[in-house]
Amino acid sequence: MAACLWLNTLDALFMFRLVSLCFLTMLIAFPANGEMQGERERPYRSDGEQIHAQCERLLQQKGSPGGTAKELLAIRLDRFYSGGGYQPLWTNRQRVDELIEALEESAADGLNPSDYDLIKIRQSVADTLVSPEKKARVDILFTKAYLTLATHLRYGKVDPVTLEPYWKRPEKRGLGVLDETLQRTLASGSITAVFKELRPQDANYDRLKKGLARYSAIANLGGWPRLAEGAVLKEGSRDRRVAVLRKRLEVSGALVMASADTSTVYNREMVEAVKKFQSRNGIDVDGSVGPTTFRVLNVPVEQRLDQIRVNLERYRSFLHDLPPTCILVNIPGYYLQYIENGRSQWGSRVIVGQPLRQTPVFGAAMHSLVFNPKWVVPRTVLDKDVLPALNKDNSYLAKKQLRVVNEEGGTVDPASVNWSQYSAANLPYHLQQRSGDKGALGRIKFLMPNPLAIYLHDTPGRELFDKSSRAFSSGCIRVQNPAELARLVLRDSLGWSRAKIQEAINTGKTTMVTLPQQIPVFLLYFTVVPNGEELLFREDIYNRDKRALQLLKSSTSGSQVCREEK
Repeated sequence: MAACLWLNTLDALFMFRLVSLCFLTMLIAFPANGEMQGERERPYRSDGEQIHAQCERLLQQKGSPGGTAKELLAIRLDRFYSGGGYQPLWTNRQRVDELIEALEESAADGLNPSDYDLIKIRQSVADTLVSPEKKARVDILFTKAYLTLATHLRYGKVDPVTLEPYWKRPEKRGLGVLDETLQRTLASGSITAVFKELRPQDANYDRLKKGLARYSAIANLGGWPRLAEGAVLKEGSRDRRVAVLRKRLEVSGALVMASADTSTVYNREMVEAVKKFQSRNGIDVDGSVGPTTFRVLNVPVEQRLDQIRVNLERYRSFLHDLPPTCILVNIPGYYLQYIENGRSQWGSRVIVGQPLRQTPVFGAAMHSLVFNPKWVVPRTVLDKDVLPALNKDNSYLAKKQLRVVNEEGGTVDPASVNWSQYSAANLPYHLQQRSGDKGALGRIKFLMPNPLAIYLHDTPGRELFDKSSRAFSSGCIRVQNPAELARLVLRDSLGWSRAKIQEAINTGKTTMVTLPQQIPVFLLYFTVVPNGEELLFREDIYNRDKRALQLLKSSTSGSQVCREEK
């Protein structure tokens, strides 16, 4: 009996220990959150699974800082890897070295290598002991940098519509095509070569890059000296500041000194150097150092570097997909170029909108022109100029040769209208100016339909073209030599020679002529433009560089790094 009791006791102890062991096992296997710890920590069986999991995690990170840009980049990454079964893409060390070199060289394009995690990439290359999970993260890090830099070079970093709301994106931005090209390059091409092809294929872009390098070298050597305030310097002036001015001009390349000169006399050689500086900077060329020239001389080299970077970005954003034949107007440069078969064939000075009535950045197609056009006063001019003037001077309409026209086209006696009760929004009449040399549109108007009612035209105010700063219009573009532009866009079709154009003008009749082929017109905004190996700096008349620079320096704001085609 005692033996049986002893055996029963042993059985009970064994069962107790067995139950306890099972209970402890369950506690370990089932943590408080209810997940199987063994399942959660199970390593993925392949590199492909690791990368697939990382891509899935990125796709699920919605609402994180960076917003839509990060979400769209995640979509591109997943698409980029899925075609190859999510296998690692950066197992070739030569490819990795090529990528790192390209990221480093992005600074020469005015971009910031830190936008592409260059430091992290360098560290990852040096780190030889990595887990499979980290290995997948590093591979994706490389691909992110690859896609991002390629997109920045091809389309620009900053979404141009963020800065220029009237600019229309080209149809089908082609990110899918771009990614296919990048995939093929990783498989059997040169990263260096494909990045070179993605940059704007424009000699002026390369000249801007050279200018950036040149001004960077000046900055690294301490920049140029700053002039103290003082009297206007004219030829023959004696002033201690002349030595500082000489050094300032020498550093920026406007003056080449054969030997050291410590003279305080503002001599002929200095006058010519200042004229060269004024021409480069869009200042009235008179050779004297007055307030405007003094102010521009004291712009620091760091500001010029930022200006060059902003305009490199504008080249990437706006000048990548231009048709071979088009018209370009640089608003702050007050200049128009006629481009034919990819080469500048002709140029003209222009007058652009005042800072309070800015000429917008946009594109439209010119389809016709009008000889001896009549001018219908636009709403903006009515509201800000004509109606206020009419309320002060009853003879204003007669002075400007404007007639009042009703909806039926009939002429209305201006004395019968109570002008004080109307605004531009509710005026039931049009104000029309006869054509002629004194008409606001001059003798030729170039039509390029757009919702902003902006067009190119002649002007009776010829004297304004002699000024270095020419922001005088209400938004439209006044062309210095419209007859020659007419000859170029008509392409001598139907015998439109210079003589035939002048004959049409001399008739005084309003005549519309359809162009043989529509010509794209682009109104753009560049405050730095190359002229040979020199850079021409222009006044930021609409104060747009600051905002553009902020977005260019930002890591995410305004970025178009991964906008998908619609």
